[in-house]
Amino acid sequence: MSDIESTPETQNAFEAPKADLSTPVTENPILEMKRFTAWGVFGLTIITFGLYYLYWLYTRMNKINSLSVVAKANLTALYAYIVISVLNNIGSFAIDETQTALFMIIGLLGIIGFVALLIAIFSTRKALSEIINKGSQEEVKLGGILTFFFSVIYFQYKINEAIDNQSE
Repeated sequence: MSDIESTPETQNAFEAPKADLSTPVTENPILEMKRFTAWGVFGLTIITFGLYYLYWLYTRMNKINSLSVVAKANLTALYAYIVISVLNNIGSFAIDETQTALFMIIGLLGIIGFVALLIAIFSTRKALSEIINKGSQEEVKLGGILTFFFSVIYFQYKINEAIDNQSE
């Protein structure tokens, strides 16, 4: 037997240390979100013809789901909205004025896609309010009307406001 005892720490000196990085370090999970100006979200949404809107929703919904405990943002509704939008756009190029059945199907798909987007946005609102209120001294409410009309810009504004209030 050798003079040096074999311990778990010395078994493989070249192995990376193991640490659980998935749990937030602070009691304020909103501080794990990135601060970005709401005007930047608005400008990038305009410049990219709405693609940044979907990118913002997708990335923030994943982050919100990793930080929230009770409420989760519905990513399936966002996926459904994207698929329906693509199908709707492809179908709108394939029809002319004489194909009323296809025109009605495309209209129905548009309504279903809109409902899916609303489900995604309002589930994100619920999960985001949970994250914001977890470390806040006073309860913060996210308005339904502002969520409906300004969704990602309003969410980014509220994220920035919560980060500023809780980092003091």
